[in-house]
Amino acid sequence: MAIMKAKLLSTNGTYLEALLEIEGHEYCVMDELTLDIDNMPKAGEPFEFEFSNMLDEVESWESIFQGNPEKKKCLEQIDGWKYKAYGQITSINPVKVDCGVLVEEDVIHTHDPAVIGEYIAFTISRLGGYAI
Repeated sequence: MAIMKAKLLSTNGTYLEALLEIEGHEYCVMDELTLDIDNMPKAGEPFEFEFSNMLDEVESWESIFQGNPEKKKCLEQIDGWKYKAYGQITSINPVKVDCGVLVEEDVIHTHDPAVIGEYIAFTISRLGGYAI
């Protein structure tokens, strides 16, 4: 996962929904930012952020590889902190998927280099992250 700049817009409390701004877009994440009251980010101020996501484990290989015919690289909110992620496989060992705002690892497991460059879609059941 990559470290990036984010702004805390609002939070409903630790382990509840928080709203962040990253690269000009708003994202609803699970609030793991306010665990440490002394070092938590202040609303509206930039801070270093790293995603920590929980993926949906029940998606089929076919739905993952057929889910991005438009070749998008983005996250689209489904509900709350649940998102559909669209991206391109950039490497294997581990498999890395460039979804624009984030690079997700281990969405699928393969050693076949033929998947590099393929566009896929998968579900993030909980978008989360930490202040660095």
